[in-house]
Amino acid sequence: MLRALITGIDGFAGRHLAARLRQQGDEVAGVVRRAARRTSLAELGVDAAAVHVADITDADAVARAVAAVRPQVCFHLAAQAFVPAAANDPGATLRVNALGTLHVLAAVHRHAPDCRVVAVSSADAYGAVDALPVRESAPLQPLSAYGASKAAAEVVAAQWARNGLDVVRVRPFNHTGPGQRPDFVCADFARQIAAIARGAQPPRVTVGDLSPVRDFSDVRDVVDAYLAAAARGAHGAVYNVCSGVGRSIRSILDDLIAAAGVAVDVDVTAARLRPSEVPVLVGSAEALRADTGWVPRVAWRQTVRDLVAAG
Repeated sequence: MLRALITGIDGFAGRHLAARLRQQGDEVAGVVRRAARRTSLAELGVDAAAVHVADITDADAVARAVAAVRPQVCFHLAAQAFVPAAANDPGATLRVNALGTLHVLAAVHRHAPDCRVVAVSSADAYGAVDALPVRESAPLQPLSAYGASKAAAEVVAAQWARNGLDVVRVRPFNHTGPGQRPDFVCADFARQIAAIARGAQPPRVTVGDLSPVRDFSDVRDVVDAYLAAAARGAHGAVYNVCSGVGRSIRSILDDLIAAAGVAVDVDVTAARLRPSEVPVLVGSAEALRADTGWVPRVAWRQTVRDLVAAG
């Protein structure tokens, strides 16, 4: 049985990761930014007493949380992860994503030096990609404030790994599934379509740009990848977490509509349009598969069905 600490345990992936760890019999503790979020984790079987309140930009608060838990493995998920919010306040995003990562690593080094840290980055750190599928050797050329903050966090994590801390980095590409906030594209579409199916909304889906192609995974596969990286990933390594399949946003919308069995009109609205910095982003997870044996297991059609059901 492992003693695990999840920063951002109340987030989308954090909640799924906590559930998986509990399922396999591990001891789970977490860090949340606000005290009100502690009780929301009871449905996952996580005791509120094991959830510590700490803003990761507060080094002392992070240190107290790590000292209280003394984890054997720390999954660092806490971040500003919503790209438009990051663009609106790049300074705060850099503090949370880069400085927050520094605080977590420093706290682990001081209070749990034998702990393995899984530092969660993002495929957005790649930015202007030169070749597809994207492999871990590709240069980090971020185009967004969010991507830049994640690239900076990776530099921090790699530096600590070179100096002996047991750190492995993961770069998840887009992921979705039940429980995702409705301001993310798949969950937003699913919410609108489910409302149409219930008769609670006219048969019209409001969308933005449907042309970008992205590599989507199910969040349940993604957290299994984090567990695989924690258990079998190489010290200091970095791994893509992705399906290797490119899907246009239009095709995802069509899949959701088909799963709900409804007829809808699609309304492209200017307010929802934002520049697509990278038209196509598809990755390779060959390195993760080779080192850990991880493979995606949740079929895309299952993800789509679960999104509509949760919508």
